Amino acid sequence: MNGDGDAVHRALSDDEVHEALCDELGRLSGRATFTVAEFAAGAASIFEISRDEHGTPAAVRWEYACEDGAPHVADEDRWSGAMADPESFCRGVAPRLVVRPPGRLPSGLSGLLSGLRPEVPVYTCQAPLPELLRAAVRESPLVLGYELAVLKRVPAGRTGPARLALTGQPLFSPGETQGRQVSIRVTCEPTDAEGTAFAVVTREPRPDLPRQAQRLRPLQIQAAAVPPGSYDLTAVLARPGQVRFQGLPAALGPADRSWEELYRLVPGQLATHAPVHLVCLIETCGGDERLKQRLYRLEELIARAQAGARPLRVSVVAYGAHGVAWKVADAPPEIRAWAATGREAVSALRGLVGRRADEREYQRAAQLECALALVRERLAATGGRPVIVTAGGRPAHPPGLDTASLIIPCPDWVDGMSELGRLLGLPGITLGALRDPACRGGMWDRLGQHAVATVDDAVDMERFAEALGLCEATQTVPFPVIEQ
Repeated sequence: MNGDGDAVHRALSDDEVHEALCDELGRLSGRATFTVAEFAAGAASIFEISRDEHGTPAAVRWEYACEDGAPHVADEDRWSGAMADPESFCRGVAPRLVVRPPGRLPSGLSGLLSGLRPEVPVYTCQAPLPELLRAAVRESPLVLGYELAVLKRVPAGRTGPARLALTGQPLFSPGETQGRQVSIRVTCEPTDAEGTAFAVVTREPRPDLPRQAQRLRPLQIQAAAVPPGSYDLTAVLARPGQVRFQGLPAALGPADRSWEELYRLVPGQLATHAPVHLVCLIETCGGDERLKQRLYRLEELIARAQAGARPLRVSVVAYGAHGVAWKVADAPPEIRAWAATGREAVSALRGLVGRRADEREYQRAAQLECALALVRERLAATGGRPVIVTAGGRPAHPPGLDTASLIIPCPDWVDGMSELGRLLGLPGITLGALRDPACRGGMWDRLGQHAVATVDDAVDMERFAEALGLCEATQTVPFPVIEQ
C-alpha cells in the first residue's frame, strides 16, 4: 500500500498506458468489449471500448462526481451498482487498467483501488485517460479494408446489356495504420447541383459470400460540386474511421444525401453528350471600361456553359479596328486561345484588359469580317458543334466601296456577310451576340439570330445559354466513375 491506502501502483508512465491501450485494442475483435477506468480528485470515469460495424474502436464514458470522498450515483445506469464497494467494482467493471493522477485521491476512490485484483495495473499519469485513449485509437491498425464507392461500366454479356454498377475501389487493407496514402484516377461526370459524393465504405464480413456480393456499408460520406473531368485522387488514412481526400479542385463537405438516396440515384447507364466548341469573338475597341463589360458577360457565359452536361472547349478571338495605312499599322485579329478549357479561355480574356487603344485608329468600324474569316478557317479542322458568340458594337468593313455608309472597305476585301453565310452552313451551329447599347441592324442582327443581349443591361445568362444549346438537362451521377 502507498500513503493513500491505494493498491500498489506503477510509476509515472504515460507511455506505458499508451502501450497497454494499444495492446488491448489489438486483442479487441468482433462484438467484444473491455473497460478501463480513470480516478481523479473530483470524479471517477469508466470507459467501455468496443468496435463498430466498420471495426473502428469507440468508447462510451460514464462519469461519477465525488461527493464526501465517494463517487456519487445520481441516476441508475449500467455501472451505478458497481460503484458501491471494491468487490462490486472489481466484479462488475473488471477494468483492464486504472489510471490516476499523482497525489492523494478521495477516500472512496482509494477504497475502490484497494479492492482491485493484483493483475489489474494502476498507472499514475500526467495525461488524461481520454487523451491517451484517442492516441491509441488513432494508431490502431484497421481490422476491415476501406474502399471508395465508385461506378464501373459493366460490359454487355449473357446476363444482359451494358450497365453501370456501384462497387468499391480498394483504398486501405486490414492492418494498415494512420498516415498511409494511396492514389487512384477517377472521373467526375456532369451531375446535378448536389455534386459528386466521395464515400468511404467497408464490406459486410461474410466469408460465405464472394467479395463482390458482400454488402457495402458507408463509413464516411462527403460531397462537392466538382467540375467534370478526370482527377488523380489521393486518399490519406487520417485515423481509423476518417479518410482525407486530396487532388480535387473543390473542397469536400458533409453530403446532403443519405447513402440510401445516393444508391437509388445510380443511373443504369451514362448519358452521352455531344461536345460543344464555344467561340468567343471580342472587340477590343471603345476603351478599357467598355472592354471590361464585354469580358464580364463572356466570363458569365463560359461559367454557365461549364455547368452544363456537355463536354466543352472554348476559343477566344480578339479583333480591333483596321488601321489606315498612312496613320497606323493594321494588326490582324488574334487568336488568344483555341479549343482550350474554360479556365484557360477566361485567363486569355482577362489578358486583354489594359490594352492601350491607338487614338489614330479608324473609328467607324472594326475588323469583324476578318475575325469571322479566321474563325471559319480554323473551325474546319476542329471538332464539336460550334457556338459563336460575338461581343462588340462596331459594324464590319464592307468588301468594297460603300457609298451609303462611306465606311472604308476591308483592306483584304473580305466580305463579312459571305463569311457568315459559310459559317451558318456548319451542322448545328448557333450564333449569339452580346452587343453594345447603340449597336443595331446589319450584320449584328444575323450574329444574334439565336440569342442576343445588351452588355450594359442585366443579362439572363442561363436563358441566353439555353437558346444557344449550351445547357442540357444533367443526369444525376452521384459517385465518381472509374474504368475497369
